[in-house]
Amino acid sequence: MTLDIELIRQFLLQHAETILTWLVAGLVMMLLARFELRRAVRRSAQAMSESVATTVAACVPDIAHAAQVGSAAAEGGAVQMQRAEALRRVALDTVAAVMARGRWLEEVGNLRLPEDALLPGRRGSGADPLLVVAPQPVVQAYLAAQRTFETMAAQLQARRRDALALQDAAQALVAEAAQIEQETASIVLRFEQVNAQAAQAPQGEGGDYQRFLIQKYHALGQREKEVAQARTEMQARAAHAAEALATEAHAAAARYTESLAPLMQQLRAAWGHGDSPDVFDSWVREAGGVREERA
Repeated sequence: MTLDIELIRQFLLQHAETILTWLVAGLVMMLLARFELRRAVRRSAQAMSESVATTVAACVPDIAHAAQVGSAAAEGGAVQMQRAEALRRVALDTVAAVMARGRWLEEVGNLRLPEDALLPGRRGSGADPLLVVAPQPVVQAYLAAQRTFETMAAQLQARRRDALALQDAAQALVAEAAQIEQETASIVLRFEQVNAQAAQAPQGEGGDYQRFLIQKYHALGQREKEVAQARTEMQARAAHAAEALATEAHAAAARYTESLAPLMQQLRAAWGHGDSPDVFDSWVREAGGVREERA
């Protein structure tokens, strides 16, 4: 088949305007279609954005609440861990402090110890860091034991002051007896000197002074008997008071140990580990033994 180029050229020349019109119309339709497609895409994207924004706005309170709850839970967990760690750090210090107070109660009953030696143990009754980090049951057990300690400490200190006063009174009588003995020896020596002088002097001289020395000697002898009797009684009272104080101090220390058993149980429960220190268990066993002995 042979194409007639001349015929085609004539056809194009005759219908050039029509063909050009259709081409322009097609191009315009394509541009319009592209514009409409873009506008439809923009509308769809805007509608999707609005839908997402609406959904997010509706979910924001729930998300914020969940975030706050999660943050609070995380902070709460961190605080609990810090409190547990602080409790573990100060628990053993508290055990050492309460054991020192128990020893202090025993030492109060020893009158041979000076007051200065007792001051460090008494200062241990101040505020304890355990009260800041410990749970409420531990704090209550600690305060109950502390009240027991303060009560018994006040009683023992009053008894100790009374016993020391008796000892001071007995020592004062001992000192007075020694002074009387010295004065008596001095009078005897002076009397012998006066007798020697009277033997060489005319008769009648020195008699008044001799009588004065004799009267003073008898007065000192009577006072010496009274002091000796009072000293014996005072020494017996002082010894009895010292023995009673030592017995009461031992009983007070045992009672304080027993009052610490709930605290040790709470510390063992609040320790947070299965391998709590043996000091808690041994203290609880010791307190149980004290209760059995008292029963």
